[in-house]
Amino acid sequence: MADLHLGATSDPRLRELELKTLERAFDRCVEEGVDFVVVAGDLFHVNVPDLAVVRDSVRIFVKFVATGRRIYVVYGSHDFSPNAASIIDILDEAGVIVRVGRPSSVEGRLRPGVVKDERSGALLTGISGRRASLEREAFENLDREYLSSLEGFKIFVFHTGLDEVRRENERFEGIASTDLPRGFDYYAGGHIHRRVEVVKGARVVYPGPLFTGWGADMEATVKGERRGFYIVEGGREVRTRFVDLTAFEGVYEEIDATGLSSSSVNERLKALVQRLDARDKVLVVKVFGELASGRTSEVDFASFRDALTRKGAIYLHLSRNQLRAREVAAVTVGGEESSEIEERVLKELAGTVRLKEPRLREGSVTLAKDLLAQLRVAKREGETEGDYEARTSSAAVEVLGIKRLMEG
Repeated sequence: MADLHLGATSDPRLRELELKTLERAFDRCVEEGVDFVVVAGDLFHVNVPDLAVVRDSVRIFVKFVATGRRIYVVYGSHDFSPNAASIIDILDEAGVIVRVGRPSSVEGRLRPGVVKDERSGALLTGISGRRASLEREAFENLDREYLSSLEGFKIFVFHTGLDEVRRENERFEGIASTDLPRGFDYYAGGHIHRRVEVVKGARVVYPGPLFTGWGADMEATVKGERRGFYIVEGGREVRTRFVDLTAFEGVYEEIDATGLSSSSVNERLKALVQRLDARDKVLVVKVFGELASGRTSEVDFASFRDALTRKGAIYLHLSRNQLRAREVAAVTVGGEESSEIEERVLKELAGTVRLKEPRLREGSVTLAKDLLAQLRVAKREGETEGDYEARTSSAAVEVLGIKRLMEG
């Protein structure tokens, strides 16, 4: 499994579906008689998630582990934190999961830790993902000679995209398949949010997300992409089988508002409500284009959402970021999702600031996104204002890379 992103959605009905899908997945693993489960990164959506999400998830993990099986995990880019303990570390210490690939340095080379599964005898190691694809440096410094000397059925777990399978709309700085260490029987990949199988001397598999309750992933699911996990059988020939656990069926619709008035868009929304079979479905509706008259605030999306809820829809994902009024079109930054809009705004602003420091000039957008991610971490329960402020400041300093300067 990979990219579970537990806690990514705040909608109660989607959270319930997310939890049921997780439970179905681990129950199915027991029914199928698997020896262990691998999670190739992004188990949770943030490194310190909502404790209610942790509680409900851990209940499922503990039930699985109680059967004598283990759950092996690497950090994903969402699990990783440069300056604080991750929930992954806490669950590892508690014996709920096992973190694989803990890095150590031997003669200047990176040597990831190796874990042997007691039930199967399989050897597992790997490289965790980090924000802004910083794990690429780890692949460059990997002690490949050591890894090739390991004997047995070997699994390499990683959370990095492969350049060879990148699509035009996918934004990540990946690695080449030749950067993976050779000699492993199976490569369990994460970070790419769709199913990908690559066979180049060995089998590399990205299972895609187990559940998709947010953004572009939800759209892809609604359009028909199936979600689940892979069962892998070792031996002389590695065999893989996809287990479909898609949690919902959906409907995708678009309304091009170009040349329409705001009142005309409202009429189209009402007609769409009448036409759609919304019961027990997730709906993704995109409204885009430049209005000929009226304001975007005059489009009654609230009534549209309420009407679909009354018709029994599980959830409506309404994309209206590319809808704009003529009078403000010149200053609007469009995009599919809030994250995309944010990145475009940062790029626009980056071009207006002159910076002498090369690191800030060349990576200003990535740096700004990483800084915002740390500043968005909520105050912890029971944490004082002073402790929260100190932790946030420390995180910002770490991201900006100015710790040494301040200490000097």
